[in-house]
Amino acid sequence: MFKMWAKEYDDNHKIIKNQTFEFKQDFDVRHLYAYMTVICNEFKTETPMVLTSHYVTFNNFNKVKFSKSDFIDGVGFKFLSVELID
Repeated sequence: MFKMWAKEYDDNHKIIKNQTFEFKQDFDVRHLYAYMTVICNEFKTETPMVLTSHYVTFNNFNKVKFSKSDFIDGVGFKFLSVELID
């Protein structure tokens, strides 16, 4: 079991939405897209493109940031940050 903390930031780098998500399975970075799908469904936004660089960053630092350019359609925030918490 693990938890992830997701935060949406505005143009002034202030948190506009945040939530902790608890997953019952063991963490596996290869499932990052699936985790992001759950988080984005709850935030009522589209799921970003999860690139190799996102997997590498998350694997190395236990957190990753998705900017507006990672989303196909427009979003109402500057970036989405997700981190693994214990």
